[in-house]
Amino acid sequence: MTQDGKGRDGMDRQHAASGQAALMLIESLMLALVERKVIPASELVEAVETVIETKRRLAANGHEPEIAARAAALLTTLANSLAAAEPAAKG
Repeated sequence: MTQDGKGRDGMDRQHAASGQAALMLIESLMLALVERKVIPASELVEAVETVIETKRRLAANGHEPEIAARAAALLTTLANSLAAAEPAAKG
């Protein structure tokens, strides 16, 4: 870490901590909604996939491509977590 509080990659630790907390909170809330059958996991996955596509478009257009790619990867993990929470269809 440098003297200005930033890591080697230039990311401020406070921003990193805030981002982690926000992502974990959102995932927890989404999973709670699915568990309580308020909204199907598939609808939340679709919403997350829309954001992933937006981040990929931003990266392709040169808007902070490294950050956008990392965000898309994190969001993909979130989408996979939600997809796994979908109850199996009873047959």
